[in-house]
Formats: sequence, C-alpha cells, structure tokens
Amino acid sequence: MYETKDTKMILTDSITWKEYLTNENAKDIKVIDDLLKEDKIIICGYTLAEILKDIKDRETFEKLLKGFLALPYLEIEKEDWIKASKIVFEFKGLSIELGLLCALSQRKKLKILTKNKEIKKIKGVKLYEDEKE
Repeated sequence: MYETKDTKMILTDSITWKEYLTNENAKDIKVIDDLLKEDKIIICGYTLAEILKDIKDRETFEKLLKGFLALPYLEIEKEDWIKASKIVFEFKGLSIELGLLCALSQRKKLKILTKNKEIKKIKGVKLYEDEKE
C-alpha cells in the first residue's frame, strides 16, 4: 500500500489506460510513458479491475496484471467509497471509478489524468495536465 505525503503521484483512469494499451492516442502514450519513467503513476484496485476485465486472453491478462502490480498501489478505504458515492450523487453521469479517483485525489492530494475535464468542478480535485503542453 502506498503511504507517503508525496503529492506528485498521478492517478490515471481506466479509459486513459485502455487507450494507452491499444495505441489509440499518441499524445496520451507519451504522457503515460513519461509518467511511468518518472515513477509518478499510482493505481487503485477499482481502476486495475476496470482495465483487466476486458482482456481477452490469459497471457495478456497475466502480463498486464504483473506490470500493474509493480506500480505503487493506493488502497480504497470505507471513507473513500462514501465520498465517491456523494460525488457521483452530486455530479450525475460521473462514473463510480471517477468518483473514487476524485475521493482519493481529495484524501491524498493527488492529481488525476483523465479526459473528463468536468471533474475540475469538484472541490479539492486536481487534474494532471502535461506541463510540456
């Protein structure tokens, strides 16, 4: 479990990961590659499950699981689930995953890498925006 005050770590949603893994957006690939090289990405279990649930073959599943388990891991606590539920209730249409990432962002003061810019409206949530843009 990840327990440090380093707020430079980045949470990345499953949609961004899936695009990265399927090479759909070259810019996102570079951003994630750079963050991985700098050891700045952290993952939670819900995002891990969202990424792996659609994998078709065992070999790819095992390879990805091994890679993701090498990343720092952030445990989702009961309070995070409650906070996520409140966020999703208030911001209709927001996925449970993004609600959880927002709750984790607030608790650990982490930034989120996502295409969903609507979460900027949520108090205490910060988006990761590539400084090189």
